[in-house]
Amino acid sequence: MNDLVRFESFIRVPEIFYGMVGITRYGEPRNTTKARLKQLFFWSSYANTIFCLIIEHIYFFRAAGNFTNFLELTALAPCIGFTALSIVKIMTIKLNEAKLNGILDRLKELFPVTHLEQTRYRTHQYNLESQMVMKSFSILYMILIWIFNLLPLVSMLVNYLMSGVLVRELPYFMWYWYDWHREGLYEITFFHQNWGAFDSAVFNLCTDLMFCAVILLMCLQFDIIAVRLRAAKDDPQELISCVQLHQTVLELGDQLESIFSPSILVNFLGSSVIICLVGFQATSQISAFDLFKFVLFLISSLVQVFLLCYYGNKLIEASSQIPYAAFQGEWYLADVRYRKSLLFLMARAGKWQKLTAMKFSVVSLASFTGFPPRWTTMARIKDTSSQHLPPGSIFERAQS
Repeated sequence: MNDLVRFESFIRVPEIFYGMVGITRYGEPRNTTKARLKQLFFWSSYANTIFCLIIEHIYFFRAAGNFTNFLELTALAPCIGFTALSIVKIMTIKLNEAKLNGILDRLKELFPVTHLEQTRYRTHQYNLESQMVMKSFSILYMILIWIFNLLPLVSMLVNYLMSGVLVRELPYFMWYWYDWHREGLYEITFFHQNWGAFDSAVFNLCTDLMFCAVILLMCLQFDIIAVRLRAAKDDPQELISCVQLHQTVLELGDQLESIFSPSILVNFLGSSVIICLVGFQATSQISAFDLFKFVLFLISSLVQVFLLCYYGNKLIEASSQIPYAAFQGEWYLADVRYRKSLLFLMARAGKWQKLTAMKFSVVSLASFTGFPPRWTTMARIKDTSSQHLPPGSIFERAQS
């Protein structure tokens, strides 16, 4: 390929969805009139989503107090969980916007920009995977939300053709203090629910996609370190550069975990409940319309968790290759000091970079295969790269 891959290509898809809900995209000025209008749109969308969550809860508790249809309650609960999860996840981004932009700035500085570098480090393959996964996941999510939003219109049309009576339906169970069946009010209520559901889907989607994009960029850096270590030979300066880059990527990984770890925990817990309830709905005696949308909901929830676990596992694999790459180099031709320094790099790299759900569970494919995951307390991984350095080690210079 002759075209250079741009850094922005990796985050283009989540940035598009950020723009849909009014979040200022990476690199955009934040003190302009356009940025302020986008902020106003975001907070109005966020307030509407919270309002939807409140009236969903009111409907749920009123229905539960009247001991109404149990299937109706279990159909409402996944929607409540989905909305609550989206609110938590998008606020994770908003509260850590400056920190996330700092991570992206650093990764952009490290990004290979020449044809030779991008060919050597397989940047095009990384970009191809990024585009394929993100676009596929986005299409799946958008199909899900618009089937949920528009299926009542199909049901209304089918009932009208069969019975000649128009019975108005809404996509979601929410409590309203007025009669939404009336003409005019129904259209407003229908739009209100569609707006809230779309925002919830986009909040979930853009947060997950940005998480995956940052991990993929970090994996690229681990690959760069591995390639350079295999070709380092007896070059102390190159080894120092690899150590410094490795330390930088590890620090970025710790920052990424501090941002996303709370939302990942909520995601795992919420998705566990959602999947169980949706599975119950899918196996119950419900209409073909409801069965179709709940099966799609179940698939989408599983795919969402799988995506997080897959990229968490990808980060573990990318970081775990560093000691092997160091061993595959021509270290046996180097002097003793170089070999000792390389041993300490391999020892530190043996503690793989991993993300956790608030230390309760590692984000990996092993967690997904046992989903809902086993909640085992994780010991915090400490950076010991600067401890117990041998006298005269070239690592002393790498720390400066």
